Amino acid sequence: MTKTFVKKPLILALALVSSVIQAQTLETDEVKVTATRVEKELLDVNMSVSVITSEQIAQSGAQTVADLLRDVPGVELSTDGSQGMKRIQIRGDNAFRTLIMIDGQRMTEQKSMSGTPILIDPSQIERIEVIKGPASVLYGADAIGGAVNIITKKGGSKPFEGTVSVGGNSSNRGGSASAQLFGQVGDWHYRVGAAYEGGRDLRTGAGKIDHTDFESKAANAYLAYDITPDHTAGVTLDTFDLDFNSVARGYTGDQFYVHVPEWKRTKLGVFDEIRNVNDVLTKVRTDLFYQVSKKRMINHVAPPTPGMAVVNDNQADNELKQFGASIQADWMPTDRLYLITGYDVSYEKLDATSTSYTTVTMPRASMFYDKALTYRGELLTQALYASADYNLTDELTLNLGSRYTYVRTKMKQADGVSSNSHAPGVVTPVQQSTGTETDGHAVLNAGLIWRPNAEWSLRAAWSQGFRTPLLQERFIETTMGQSRSVLQGNPDLKPEKSDNFEVGARWVNGVVTLDTALFYNRARDYITTFVVNATTSRYDNVAKAETLGLELASSVRLGNTGFEPHLSMTLLRREFKQDGISTHDTGTPALYATYGFKWKGDTPWGLAYTNFFARSATESKSYNFGDKVTTTYGAWTTVNMTGGLDFGPEKRYSVNVGLYNLLDRDYYTSNSKFEPGRYVEAKFTARF
Repeated sequence: MTKTFVKKPLILALALVSSVIQAQTLETDEVKVTATRVEKELLDVNMSVSVITSEQIAQSGAQTVADLLRDVPGVELSTDGSQGMKRIQIRGDNAFRTLIMIDGQRMTEQKSMSGTPILIDPSQIERIEVIKGPASVLYGADAIGGAVNIITKKGGSKPFEGTVSVGGNSSNRGGSASAQLFGQVGDWHYRVGAAYEGGRDLRTGAGKIDHTDFESKAANAYLAYDITPDHTAGVTLDTFDLDFNSVARGYTGDQFYVHVPEWKRTKLGVFDEIRNVNDVLTKVRTDLFYQVSKKRMINHVAPPTPGMAVVNDNQADNELKQFGASIQADWMPTDRLYLITGYDVSYEKLDATSTSYTTVTMPRASMFYDKALTYRGELLTQALYASADYNLTDELTLNLGSRYTYVRTKMKQADGVSSNSHAPGVVTPVQQSTGTETDGHAVLNAGLIWRPNAEWSLRAAWSQGFRTPLLQERFIETTMGQSRSVLQGNPDLKPEKSDNFEVGARWVNGVVTLDTALFYNRARDYITTFVVNATTSRYDNVAKAETLGLELASSVRLGNTGFEPHLSMTLLRREFKQDGISTHDTGTPALYATYGFKWKGDTPWGLAYTNFFARSATESKSYNFGDKVTTTYGAWTTVNMTGGLDFGPEKRYSVNVGLYNLLDRDYYTSNSKFEPGRYVEAKFTARF
């Protein structure tokens, strides 16, 4: 780990006030987003949104979706120490408070210690929209910090098209391969694809980290038919299967590891969209989907303990089935009013088993404790929402929105058996909390956007967010990865709530691109763990969080030279309150930035492009309310360079190379997250 923070490049970059990073380019006002559930120009969107385009995804060698998002302002990567299972947090709120969607349909995880995973391969993605700040009015619970909507690739414009890609990564001696076939034949649109990604143990600046290998396999299919020019129906099918190993910094492989031999998501979806229904009703969209997530996990915990050896071996086998449906109607009763109304329903069914084996070995004796539990629970969520854009003048638009969500959480079975060495041969029944809990909650948002011309816009908004407790938090007891023996659920939990206030500006004129936002978020009834006694902790609504931040993404084109200096930065001050203690040591750096110079131009060999940039973060500290210990993460800077060439007939072939952490720094951003040392990514893509 390095504690040297490179200040001069940051000061220079701030003085330039230049830049959208490679993953945040807003080159023209032609960028379209659906963050408001209606396709709009980005300049007309009254919330902070970053877009990862199809071109940027194609040029990236990222192994996971989270890697694609790491340079988006306000976004940080989080992980449990696995390469293949990275998650993200937005504006300091962790993965539990970040909503993940694929084509507007949420991914969920009801039995997890780390939040919803992102189970999709980058090769299947057309673009990614990152909404910063609460998006609960439009998308429902879990979007306190923000939401990520992953839009998948659909059909093509010719009868037969395709892409093939292969790549490699020296940080883990990893490899990747993908293929997509797609096109349009008459009124039919189709796509089929498959992808593979894998890597061995990670190489860091301090050496190889054992038990960090991973492998993922993915497949997707899409078929749609234009019944009329304004009526399309179709079906989608995709699957993603991940196998990975994970460890924690500070432990050897014998002391702590997690092995997940299977984490598989399979989804079948059906949609129907009718456009231009009449003069008032502009669109009706209906979606149905069925999604299954299967996870098998093995966790070994054996921290060194003076005078004794305590070993916990835990296993979990979870299956989460989700049935979802939504219908949205878009209305335009007058030239000045655009209204969307909708209904969402989701039913989730969890079937899970958990086993724990604890062995305590002392100089003169040894003991064991075994427990096997079965959980069967369900979650029913229904919501009605409406959002209206009203043009007060030709330049000024008012946005108002509301959503009411009803949630019924039910644990039907939570029981099992236990045994221990104190009573050999005796099996004791175990009964945990069951029951039904209901929550009904309404959220609102309001905002103004002023767009005096085609180049820039100003916005101001207030929005509310909320999060419903998981089945894990309300009913499930676990020893998985715990320093204390047991973490208990709490049926009496209330939903988390937040208020977000924000002002922002966008400016795009073909030379300068600027997108900035100043925000304040106040969250209450945070669900976190508190200590009951020396061996037990429990979930409760015992925390509050206040976050003040500034996000900036900007770039400037230097005439016709092809050069474009860029800067992306996040300033964040976050205060966490729990157990009567208030702290700013939340593990979030006060400043995180990406800055550098891009170049793009034609050469005799084809279209070439390169980006020389650095990533920097200030020192951060994390206070553990349970152990009353503060951990310090040192400031760090990495120097990186990427480049590529599009060549051949119609530039159908591409070679992309990335050189990362050129100074081979050893650094980390959380207690369990490892970062690679100096490494190379390379990818070749052919289009036909």
